Amino acid sequence: MPDAARSRRLKPEQREAAILDAALEAFARSGFADARIEDIARAAKVSKGSVYLYFPTKQALFEALVQRDIGPRVEMAKEFLDSYDGPLEPALQNLADMVSTIIDSGQTPIYPRLLVAESQRLPELVDFYRREVVGVLLGALSGLFTRAMTKGEIAQDDPVMLAHLFVAPVLKALMWALVFTPTESEPFRAGPYLASHIRLFLKGLQHA
Repeated sequence: MPDAARSRRLKPEQREAAILDAALEAFARSGFADARIEDIARAAKVSKGSVYLYFPTKQALFEALVQRDIGPRVEMAKEFLDSYDGPLEPALQNLADMVSTIIDSGQTPIYPRLLVAESQRLPELVDFYRREVVGVLLGALSGLFTRAMTKGEIAQDDPVMLAHLFVAPVLKALMWALVFTPTESEPFRAGPYLASHIRLFLKGLQHA
């Protein structure tokens, strides 16, 4: 069946999903700047015009992919952190387990690598990811630390700074997996690393 005829028979949500899947492959293979809409359309078996009908720009494609692939996890983590009122350590370990499971399974998303590669040329992509992913998680973590300080569980400090300090090794584990793990004979394991980070981090937050 010709691609145009096949495309007409797809439901709109199926066509949109095919375009997003093709865009993800193109971004992973060629990078964001060098990925071409015509190649994405060909891989999705739709017309170039169909791609623009759903996603007017490549940035719109990127944003839709982030919302599809990462957005649900971010929302789940935010809901968990916003509603959590127990001891600090299990909450932090829960987050670390979520991240390390993804990293250690070899399913690390390509988006951080794309952002690093394109940050100078396309700051609007970085701004979107910072706002929709990193900013949401930092805000939820800041709230968690604020509640822990209110309960007297940890010493008083700047909750925003604590959120950044907690996230820094998480980002290190993520970037290590993207940059170095492919060349290592024995891959770096994020799980034990982040567990050690939490122990040391909480020890530093104890009252003097």
